Amino acid sequence: MTEKSEKTPPRPEPPAEKSEEDKPKPQPSKTFAIPSRSALKEKINTPEKEEQSEGSTEPQSPVRTGKISEESLSDFWKTTLTKKEAEEKNTEARIFQSPYKLEDEQITIQITNEALLPTFEKIKFDLVNELKEKFKNDQINVVAQVVEMEKGQMRYTDTEKFEYLKEKYPALKDLQEKLGLDPEF
Repeated sequence: MTEKSEKTPPRPEPPAEKSEEDKPKPQPSKTFAIPSRSALKEKINTPEKEEQSEGSTEPQSPVRTGKISEESLSDFWKTTLTKKEAEEKNTEARIFQSPYKLEDEQITIQITNEALLPTFEKIKFDLVNELKEKFKNDQINVVAQVVEMEKGQMRYTDTEKFEYLKEKYPALKDLQEKLGLDPEF
C-alpha cells in the first residue's frame, strides 16, 4: 500500500486587533424614520407660512363674467349634440337631448333617467371648461337634476298605444271600423 500524503492547508493566523482607523465605517442606512401619528397631525394642523401671509405679491387674474344668452347657449347645445352623435357617444348625446334651464350662470340639465348621472359626472368637468371658454365667464356652473316622468306618458301594450293614436287621430277609428282591425293581432 502506498501512502498518500495529504496536504492540509495552513491555518490562518488569528487577526490582530484592528485600530479604530482600520475598522470599516458603518454605511448610512437606506431607510428613513417614519413620523408618529401625533407629529403628522401637528404638521397638518399648523398652517404653512405661505398661507399665513395674506398680502401675497402675486396678482390675481380678474374673474371673467361674460354674458350668456339663451340663443348662444342653444346654438352651443345643438352643436355639442351633433358632435356627440357624430362621435357615436349615444349616452352623452342623451344628456344633450334633455331640456335645460339657464338661471344667471347656472345651467340645470333635467335628466329623466338616473342611469345618466354617472355619465354626466364624467363629462361635467370638460363641459364646464368648454362653456367657460366659449362664453368667457368663469362663474358658469352645470348641474343635473333628475326629473320624474309623468305616469300617463308611458304606453306599454299595443291596445294602450292604439287607443292613444285613436284619440290623437280620429280618422284612425273610422279606418279601424271599415277594415275590421284588431290591435291585438
